[in-house]
Amino acid sequence: MEAVAKQRARRAQLLIVILNYRTADLTIKCLRSVARELSGFPGAEVVVTDNDSGDGSAERIARFIASSEMRGWARCEPLPTNGGYAYGNNAAIRRALQRKDPPEFVLLLNPDTELLPGSISALVDFMRQHPECGVAGSRLVDEQGHTHASAFNFPTLWSELDRGIELGVITRLLASRSVHRPIPDRPTEVDWVAGASMLVRREVFEAIGLIDEGYFLYFEEVDFLLRARRAGFRTFYVPSSRVIHHMGASTGVTDEKLPPRRLPTYWFDSRRRYFLKNHGIAHALLADSAFLGGRALRKLRLLVAPKRTRPDPPHMVRDYLRNNVLVRGTKLAPMQTNTRLQAVADVPPAPPLQGPSTLRELVQYWAEDYETHRRDASRPGFRAIAVHRFGNYRMHVRKPWRGFLTLIYQPLYKHCRNNYGVELPYSAQIGRRVLIEHQGGIVIHGCSVIGDECIIRQGVTLGNRYMNAPFAAPVLGKRVNVGAGAKILGSVQVDHDASIGANAVVLHDVPAGSLAVGVPARVLPGR
Repeated sequence: MEAVAKQRARRAQLLIVILNYRTADLTIKCLRSVARELSGFPGAEVVVTDNDSGDGSAERIARFIASSEMRGWARCEPLPTNGGYAYGNNAAIRRALQRKDPPEFVLLLNPDTELLPGSISALVDFMRQHPECGVAGSRLVDEQGHTHASAFNFPTLWSELDRGIELGVITRLLASRSVHRPIPDRPTEVDWVAGASMLVRREVFEAIGLIDEGYFLYFEEVDFLLRARRAGFRTFYVPSSRVIHHMGASTGVTDEKLPPRRLPTYWFDSRRRYFLKNHGIAHALLADSAFLGGRALRKLRLLVAPKRTRPDPPHMVRDYLRNNVLVRGTKLAPMQTNTRLQAVADVPPAPPLQGPSTLRELVQYWAEDYETHRRDASRPGFRAIAVHRFGNYRMHVRKPWRGFLTLIYQPLYKHCRNNYGVELPYSAQIGRRVLIEHQGGIVIHGCSVIGDECIIRQGVTLGNRYMNAPFAAPVLGKRVNVGAGAKILGSVQVDHDASIGANAVVLHDVPAGSLAVGVPARVLPGR
């Protein structure tokens, strides 16, 4: 009976996702190692997604699966484009989590990995014994068994300074701030683990959404695990799970056996996105300055006291300067809406509402908002929406003046969020003459669209980053009246002249002229 219970416990409903891009030989080698490890997981499923390799990889992998014992529980899914790491992995994860029986765990594997005996069991067993653990990563080793670094601290401006200067005394002073940390020999909580072999509990995806597809490659797992940390999940490094990682075999960028290659543009794009998205423009600017300043000091030191060091990637300093935040700007594409997990019906988006693009239009918008808020400039709602208009106008200003306006906008936005409790980012599309009746606790997600003459009262949440559809924001038509404490969550279309009752929770579309009340809300036709 105990053996049966243990066997049932092992039915983890495990999903293994392997993303292939022109690495068919490596992927097939990885699949063979996966097949050897799944005897204890009869409910497991393996999905190889192919990012439009265009070299016959998908066909080769599909033929291998069809001719092996894996054909009953593994498959290859060709994708229409090469959208990057997050795009390729999300394609398989999204479908699995939308099923009636979603997997309990999702294991993300690089195609250039090979599982060693017990590697999956070690991760799953650790997760079962530690319910507070949301993500667990493996020990990565090379073919000779030498351990690679795969457990890290989050990047900060201090870690960028350390990485730039590479001076022993500075490294020792900043040891706790460095991205690299001593490799533990026992399970240890860390900031983030390498995405080459990473087991994720289903609840993490349900809480924070999928991996941000705004990253093409690199930094996406760092961003994902930072979001998980902020949502209350813990990440652990589990060294008893050992996985061979052919370092850099997929991209060639991180292969230390080869001369350094020039860092691709998408690496800099991902790095800039990570700092801007998670820490803001000031931190991103300081991180750029810290690395470049540290690198300049390092080169000066090597001129004075030459020593043998690994050469930099070609044109590294020049590329850092070209991809600096001041040069490339601070505008980020939003997280793709197809990262949502709920199987909600798509609704046609409302026409984009253009904010003020000139100083004259900005003054006109402010005048309308002043009248809408009963000519009371002391109202927090008016101040929040005035700052929003300014932030929107700023995006129409050419560089470098936009940077100066950003330095004004950022503290004003934080003041409204922290002191007034109104979170209204410039990226939300707000119509004209919108009234914010504020007494605290208003959150409007950055992808929301709000039509003209709407009324938003205290305690309202439009979109919620900690639910199953964190980046599927609602669309409100004209003259929509939102009651106090109401929440409109997910890809919800609220048509013109509809009303949302106080404390209602709206999870589906509301037709024009209807009233939505209740938790969850039900729609009452005609008012």
